[in-house]
Amino acid sequence: MKHGRSMATAMIALNDHFKYNSKIARTLQQLLPSIERKMIQLWFNKLEHMDKTMEQMVIRSDYMWFILLMLQSRRIREPFNQLPPRHVVPLRKFVPLNVYEEVLILNEPHMIYVKRKSLDDILKVKKKRTATTSCSSLDQFD
Repeated sequence: MKHGRSMATAMIALNDHFKYNSKIARTLQQLLPSIERKMIQLWFNKLEHMDKTMEQMVIRSDYMWFILLMLQSRRIREPFNQLPPRHVVPLRKFVPLNVYEEVLILNEPHMIYVKRKSLDDILKVKKKRTATTSCSSLDQFD
């Protein structure tokens, strides 16, 4: 029973983390050109419905974190300038490494600390409501 409660708590924390980053991303979305705004909205819609399993929730939080980083630089990069796929795979399997590195480097001046978060860290974020971070490193979902 204790494991069930901790899983439920983790899912609540992941959901809260996603919603928090989503609110910021939707605000920054307004700064994009119209065509990019529409495309990123399709991604938001896709991610919004990925809340059925822990794996989906981790994946969608990673994607929202990365989209938020892109939005901070006001430029949408591949593959987010295309329609979302039917099945969304983990971020590291989807985003080209050069794009991932470019986005992180461009955002370095804006961020004091960027670290891939573990699930334990996310549970703490729920209480602290700190700056945007990724929630992944849960490699168990590969």
